[in-house]
Amino acid sequence: MTPMSGGFDWLAVGDVAEERAAASSPGILGGGAARLTAHAAALRARTALVAKVGADEAGRRVRDALERLKVDLRWLRETPGLRTTIWHQPDGEAQGRRVERGADLALRLDELPPNFVRAALTVVSGYALSVEPARSAALGALAGAHARGGRSALLLEADLLWWTNARMTRRVLEPALAAVDSVALQAADAKVLFGSVDSREALRLLAGLGPRLVYLAEPDGSVWLREGGRVHWCPAGESEDAPRDRYAGPAAFWVALAQRSAPRKAAADSIRYAQSVRRAGAPRQPQGPLPAAPKGREELSRL
Repeated sequence: MTPMSGGFDWLAVGDVAEERAAASSPGILGGGAARLTAHAAALRARTALVAKVGADEAGRRVRDALERLKVDLRWLRETPGLRTTIWHQPDGEAQGRRVERGADLALRLDELPPNFVRAALTVVSGYALSVEPARSAALGALAGAHARGGRSALLLEADLLWWTNARMTRRVLEPALAAVDSVALQAADAKVLFGSVDSREALRLLAGLGPRLVYLAEPDGSVWLREGGRVHWCPAGESEDAPRDRYAGPAAFWVALAQRSAPRKAAADSIRYAQSVRRAGAPRQPQGPLPAAPKGREELSRL
């Protein structure tokens, strides 16, 4: 899997939103596809985002934030009559989360870029699988990744999105998992999907549904990686804080894969990047090298 001349390292498809920790707090860039793309762009990946925002101030703030990071936005559509999705306290306890659904779930299959748009990796966020027509667009993006000359990746967000109905979650995810090359999730997502099984068993169960690579992040930032039939344990640095941005590690892992890093090294490097992020979009100086010299960190800190 290599970046192609004239192509993208990443084509991200899915949700884009504004996140708010409190009603009076300023919004930051939200949505799985948008947050992953922001990190990938800061890590110097050539990125494009396929999504929808509303014709409103929140949508303009989202677009401005991504433009500062030089994300290709030719397929970020503004939808008259719909609002940009707003997430309230998405990182808090499940009972306190609230979403005002908006334009991102209106993305249609026929709005994906044509297959001649090349990408080393097509990344899809799990939230896009929640309802139609976005579900068909997400599945179509995964199925079309090989036609674009690359591979597919899926971010699972079961804890965030479907914590009340694990059976429905698995039913929705199974077609996507059957089509995807790699998947990333948090330990909390694995618990929603499979109950109290340990991380190794969760890796095995997920791999049995299709993906060759499974990246599972523990709360302290350590990562379990299943590559084919082999399991690797990548511990987090004990002197470092636990990651506070759940998108940072998977983004760094997939950027490294798109740039031809070996999966085990990509996972280890992703831990260092995730621990360098103080909170969503606000990095501090890391200890040790990152998987790439981040570009535009001053812009990422504003998101």
